[in-house]
Amino acid sequence: MPNPAFALVASLIWAFSPIYYRAFMKKLDFLQLNLLRTSLSAALLAGPALILGLGAGFGYALLSGLVTLALGDSLFLLSIGEMGASTATPVVYTYVLFVQLTATAVGETVPAANLVAALMVLAGVFLISRGGGKPRARGIALGLGAAVVWTVGQDLIRVATNAGGDVVGIAFGRVLSASVALAAAAVATGRIRSWPRGFTGREYGFLALVAGSDLALGSLLYVYSISLVGVAVTVILTSLSPLLTQVFSKALGKESPSAMDYAGGVLIVAAVVLAVVL
Repeated sequence: MPNPAFALVASLIWAFSPIYYRAFMKKLDFLQLNLLRTSLSAALLAGPALILGLGAGFGYALLSGLVTLALGDSLFLLSIGEMGASTATPVVYTYVLFVQLTATAVGETVPAANLVAALMVLAGVFLISRGGGKPRARGIALGLGAAVVWTVGQDLIRVATNAGGDVVGIAFGRVLSASVALAAAAVATGRIRSWPRGFTGREYGFLALVAGSDLALGSLLYVYSISLVGVAVTVILTSLSPLLTQVFSKALGKESPSAMDYAGGVLIVAAVVLAVVL
């Protein structure tokens, strides 16, 4: 499998998951949902991680999980609840631009083409922010907040891989620390006591499938891609997710993106092509 393929497969997985997370949020609030998805993924990765060993860089992985998954993904889920997955996902992907600006801090050289591609992603997000018929300011603000937090978390992944961290150990450390922090928050805010009733075993099973593909398989591919091609290139490659989310949400009858939304998504795909070709 060529190097870019790992990030591209992750982007395909991450295009589907936000669509279904919005459906789950009809019964679960953002904190309960994030706790479930991280704890289920931690359970899936625990065995392989302990067998292979946690390795160096595990501490950075724990920090990345706290920043990216516990805080950043919670903001992302709130943004999805505000304006839908097909709109929130592209907005959050402004972190692609931020990573290009910070990647040099973790020892990477960022080509000029990457900066141009990142600006194209930002322009695509602007077009998406102009689409739709209802105000999106709160949702966009939450999405941008998630983008800033994600930037720090992705750079920490690169620090963990530079320190010789194992891919499985890093992926496990991220979901482990996030699930512990979210569990503490759920207890402190009373969300454990107010856990919704009527969430069936079948729904829990489907959530485990979505979360496992998202935070277990997707994260493994993502971390491995960062170890191969770096964080700056990987985040641009995974920027295919916003357009794919729009297409899939429309095809599945979940949401109805506007023409402006699609235009922004196409611009983001063009940015990915630029980054790959040049």
